Amino acid sequence: MGMRPKLAQGSARHCRKVLVLGSPVTGRRIGEQLRELGYEPSLQEELGLSLPSIAEPDAPAKLRSALLSFLRSPASACGELSPCLHPGISAWAERPELATLGQELGFSVISPPARVLTLFANTLTLLIQGERLNIPHLLISSDPLHSVREIELLMARAQQQFPIILKSAKGSPGAGHLVVHDVEQLESKLPLWMEQVRMNCGEVMVLAERYLEGARLVSVPFVRFVDGALRLFPMIDASLQCRQRKMVEFCPVFGIDPAMETQLSRWTQELAESMGYIGAGSFDFLVDGSRAFLVGGVARLDTSFPLWERVAGVDAVAWQMAAAEGLGPEELPAPRPSRKWANGIAIRFYAEDPVLQLPQPGLLRELGERRSWSFPSGEAELDPAVEAGAEVSHELLGLLWVGAQERAQALTLASGVLQDVWFAGSLQTNERFVAELLSHPWVREGIFHAGFVDEEFLPAIRPPEAMLPVLAGACAALGRSEGCRWAVGDQWAKLEPSAFRWVRGPESWSESGVSSRKGVSGTVELAAGQRLRLCAYPVTEDKWLVRLGNWTLPVRRVPQGPGTKRQPRVLALVSGRVHSVLFRDGARVPAHEPLLIIESLGMLIPHALPVDVRIQRWKVAAEDPVRAGEELAEFEVTVKA
Repeated sequence: MGMRPKLAQGSARHCRKVLVLGSPVTGRRIGEQLRELGYEPSLQEELGLSLPSIAEPDAPAKLRSALLSFLRSPASACGELSPCLHPGISAWAERPELATLGQELGFSVISPPARVLTLFANTLTLLIQGERLNIPHLLISSDPLHSVREIELLMARAQQQFPIILKSAKGSPGAGHLVVHDVEQLESKLPLWMEQVRMNCGEVMVLAERYLEGARLVSVPFVRFVDGALRLFPMIDASLQCRQRKMVEFCPVFGIDPAMETQLSRWTQELAESMGYIGAGSFDFLVDGSRAFLVGGVARLDTSFPLWERVAGVDAVAWQMAAAEGLGPEELPAPRPSRKWANGIAIRFYAEDPVLQLPQPGLLRELGERRSWSFPSGEAELDPAVEAGAEVSHELLGLLWVGAQERAQALTLASGVLQDVWFAGSLQTNERFVAELLSHPWVREGIFHAGFVDEEFLPAIRPPEAMLPVLAGACAALGRSEGCRWAVGDQWAKLEPSAFRWVRGPESWSESGVSSRKGVSGTVELAAGQRLRLCAYPVTEDKWLVRLGNWTLPVRRVPQGPGTKRQPRVLALVSGRVHSVLFRDGARVPAHEPLLIIESLGMLIPHALPVDVRIQRWKVAAEDPVRAGEELAEFEVTVKA
């Protein structure tokens, strides 16, 4: 699937040096393909180059400084020729500021023209462009909204019923969508959500759309060339989302009428032509039987390009670079699809508690050793976004790519490979959630929609009973256990020495800098003969986060006896930064009223108590870093007169 090296050598405008922006997962893959094409890529992560958030004050000026620092480094040395700038899949990839600034500084920017990026930078302009071509959308109104009152008035004028979906017009990682089912939810959720959008985007422009139940989310990737030639690639079904974030994707799409696929292809071609699009991109549609609606798109390689390029048998970056160089599709090698990738699945791993839908970053102490799997009918590859020993500062932990000859085979292989995937430490992850999702009969039969995960999928909450004494017993061996009870999640567990034995390890260790907090790792064999990997990470002296197989649960040592009555406490639900403290010392706080908000991985998490209290003393202040489980305040329970 390699491309002729003349691509990197045939341009008089720039040299072979390329700065690649974006996450390490996609950055590495883009860099590898650029190297095969004859370029010399420098990855943002390897250079330690820090880019500003698009919401930061003076973000363009800070971006300029970062790009200038690269131009002054040996990595950019090209003589009199200009280096290339590949935006990757960074937050800046679709911003017209990057294209304009990059060209001003002398880069050859690998992106669509700035005028095209302007259309994609605001979802409203993209949908209006589609409307001009008679492509349906779900907008209730084309006017941006800014308050609960404006949304209520709009719904009354439009005679629109709940539910509706609210979107940030400028997108927002992890916070760009809010589904509202009634007025009460609108009033309670909207203010915090809008603050979250402002934090991530710098400004709030809200669009209201009809909520389409039972629809599939389909992405159509493409590359368009200077001469107007358009190449469409296999479509992706991205319906299995959680909180509007992609979790599991399938390629090619299935269960959609061929006439609808033809319609989506035609709309994609019309949109790209009307914009004068040059380069790689994709459009997203919600498909409901014989109806389809444009809902968005990206003016870059989409995050799933390693999936569709395998299914298509091409190198996506080669096609993208050919368009940037003014070449045509006829100058590229013919696609060479593999039978092992006739059907592909992409799985995203997040640092989160998917059941409670809370971010759960922390220290990644252990990472599984395997990166690739080969089978007679398929193969799989893991792309981790973090390394063992690193503090997780972003929600994406990695991606798993699985291919097979048949869709059912791909699902079976993915379920098996998930048993080998291992992220463990003071963070939680979603592997078990995904494993249960893939084994759901509706998913296996292809009977799901874009709201399936949030509205209909119910994962297991408690582990098998045989695991409880194992989870508690691993921690009990690390310290005092006499006169204590053991809580595993929301259940009590008894210590049973015969419940398991160590077959590898145990390896005991202490949390960095805190010798009194001891953890343990190894492999255990349960009484029934099942062997599972285990890691117990100390959160406090009496609490551990334990991963056993694909279960991750908190385990607490609870002292018993006279004088051990525990006072109620308010503890941090997540690790992150205190965004705001909403009450002063001495203030009375009503039950269920948020008293503090913590920002974690771009999400704002309100904290409240189930009873009326009076704050005696705050132990944290705004901007303080906090750990999950950390005590936030001293308070007393008050009784209403």
